[in-house]
Amino acid sequence: MENFGINDNQDTSWSGALAGADSVTFEDIQASSFIQDSAALIQIDSALLTPSDSLFRFWRIQPEEKIFIGDARYLPDTSYVEHILWKGLQMVPREKNYPDGDWLSIILFFSFVLLASVSAGFSKYIGTLFQSLINYSTSFRMFREKNYSILHGAFRLEVLYYIIFSVFVFQIIVLASSGNALFRFLIYAQTFGAVIVYFLLKKLAYKTLGSIFIGAADTSEFLFNMDNFNRGTGIVLFPTVALIAFYPSEDPLFAVLAGVFTVVVFYVMLLKRGISILLKKQFPIFYLFLYLCTLEFLPLLLIYKIVIG
Repeated sequence: MENFGINDNQDTSWSGALAGADSVTFEDIQASSFIQDSAALIQIDSALLTPSDSLFRFWRIQPEEKIFIGDARYLPDTSYVEHILWKGLQMVPREKNYPDGDWLSIILFFSFVLLASVSAGFSKYIGTLFQSLINYSTSFRMFREKNYSILHGAFRLEVLYYIIFSVFVFQIIVLASSGNALFRFLIYAQTFGAVIVYFLLKKLAYKTLGSIFIGAADTSEFLFNMDNFNRGTGIVLFPTVALIAFYPSEDPLFAVLAGVFTVVVFYVMLLKRGISILLKKQFPIFYLFLYLCTLEFLPLLLIYKIVIG
């Protein structure tokens, strides 16, 4: 009977301990490295008290079910249950300050509508276009056929290329400057005009020198391939330009390098196609080198010199 009273008192004291344990917080557990159990002092692993970087953790002390064996009553052991609270993947929006309003989104939306109209009405043309960039025979067949549907879809994609390439050059200019001082519609309009003038003068120079040294037909074929590669560049460059415009961080270097890589790859493919066309016409290699240096490399060097200077 005396022992039973002692156990009763122990149970009462343990119930009070459990009532206090339910209110134990994570800070209380972290402040103390030992918790008294029914048997002895048990040291808690310090790794359990350290939450991870991505999850917030807390512990709650729960008593196990009491065990009755005859008249003896055993005090319950305590178990530590780990609870993980995850509030989901949180994304912090990037605040962008546009001095002249968000006109770039309107331009990109118009470009998307232009591309969608070509994809909906001339889907076969887009597939044939990319096939012509790899296969010369497909390109030559497109150059000979020139039906209305191809010309109609080609015109929209050419407009798309001038818009997207101008936006890409404009984005590089803005990122190269300090802040968003140059992020104005007037600067983009000047960039767009410069791109149009550059390609018009380039085509005029090709037609003038081509009629003298090569021939009008061969020059027209090369210019047709140039337009095809420009249209393909505009389609592939469009998502990269949109990514730069809405990049989640302040430094879209990866997207810019991806855009530069796209432009360089298509330009190298164009030069390779031009060399193949001229070599098929038995054009001398020496004149071919001078021809490409005069119409391709020299204008780019002059533009680079003007920008750097």
